Amino acid sequence: MNIPLLISIFDYPTSLIPLFSKMNILVVEDHTLLRTASEKLLKEMFPEARVEGFSSPSKAMPFIQNRDVEFMIVDLEYNNQEDGISFVKEVKQKKSNIKCIAYTSHKINQVLKDIREAGFNSYLNKDASEKEMLETVDAVLDQPDDVFYESSSYLKFKKAIEEQESKYYSTDYEKLKSLTKTEKKALQLISEENTSSNDLLANKLGIRLNTMKKHLSNIYRKLNVKSKDGLKHFWNRTMND
Repeated sequence: MNIPLLISIFDYPTSLIPLFSKMNILVVEDHTLLRTASEKLLKEMFPEARVEGFSSPSKAMPFIQNRDVEFMIVDLEYNNQEDGISFVKEVKQKKSNIKCIAYTSHKINQVLKDIREAGFNSYLNKDASEKEMLETVDAVLDQPDDVFYESSSYLKFKKAIEEQESKYYSTDYEKLKSLTKTEKKALQLISEENTSSNDLLANKLGIRLNTMKKHLSNIYRKLNVKSKDGLKHFWNRTMND
């Protein structure tokens, strides 16, 4: 994970500084080190702006409701089970002018669709370089609030997904091998322990419910089945071969 480093204000285009000097900027991130580093980076970019960090959407919401906020960097998942995608969707319905960048380590296909539907303005993976983060912030602030900027993180992620989805797995063995370790464990729980509840699956796997749903969507796609009964039939068939 690359923790964003500070950039000198003299390295940032000075022509843009006055345009954004009075704005409110939020960083909504439950990882303390990442949140602090992102705040410092943004304060260096916009020294006259007010930059505030919050550890969850619920803590950020009162600030948003009572002030004009121009820009946010938002994590997608939190230790208290809150959801960054739902948070931004709600914010955008009330204040569509707020620009938002999704900042996450998730590399699941459904995430790309969800962030665009929620109204995010770009996507940054938490492994992104400092240079890419700066370029993405710059691009998002320089475009209309209803435009999505395809960052290097987004394009790289999108290409990897397209390559994955273009693969055709013709045999049960190939399909089973295409599953990640977590996806395979979920398939086993559904099939052998008859675990049908998504909440229970997420709890047993030690992941959040939204993450579980995204993994399940990937499993359905890779195995070319449409239900949990179909997953059980697939598992029983492959285990008996």
